[in-house]
Amino acid sequence: MKDARLKLLKTSARIFAQKGYTDTSVREIVAAAHMNVSAVNYYFGDKRSLYLETVKYLANEQHKPFQQDKKIADALNKLDTLSHEQTLQLLHDLLDIVTDLGLDSKMLPLERIFTHAALDNSKELLPLLFSFLEGYHTRPYKIISKLTGLKEHSVELVIITHVIFGQINFSECHRIALLHDLKQRTFSPQLHQQIKDIVWKNTLAILKLYEKGTNK
Repeated sequence: MKDARLKLLKTSARIFAQKGYTDTSVREIVAAAHMNVSAVNYYFGDKRSLYLETVKYLANEQHKPFQQDKKIADALNKLDTLSHEQTLQLLHDLLDIVTDLGLDSKMLPLERIFTHAALDNSKELLPLLFSFLEGYHTRPYKIISKLTGLKEHSVELVIITHVIFGQINFSECHRIALLHDLKQRTFSPQLHQQIKDIVWKNTLAILKLYEKGTNK
């Protein structure tokens, strides 16, 4: 039963991502999953509930790498006791995970659904989107706050954090353009590591420039 529910979520994620909520039918989803409409009614109730549960499922999948990395989880739990060097290492490790996610084609359904969902100003969906974003940003805000001394959610901290992490928030279009411009078909291990190295060099430069600015 659990496998059937997961199969419906994975199938609906792919189809909702391709066609959006309005142009996707329940019959189309169950046909692709080789199931029947009664399965959607049993597990989710209706199309709207299936859609919302699909968004939750994809958001949870995005958070899994952070939750499953014990090293990062332990460091975050004792962030207040970490040295400057240890905090920098934590930021480095976090950026590595986010870069891996940014280059992973498995994240495409989440990108596409959130693009469609951003146009849907329903009372049910917006809290899900904001909850996802809050959970996604909480970790870097805390780390960069410690490194810079800025208060969490201050204008400066939010902007610096988004500039740093914005380096690797690759959309599908950005990934395609990057490979095209480099005349490559895939992200090889070498290219993957080069991206990580450049992101980290830029991050250190941003932090250094900010520190200089605050010490004037």
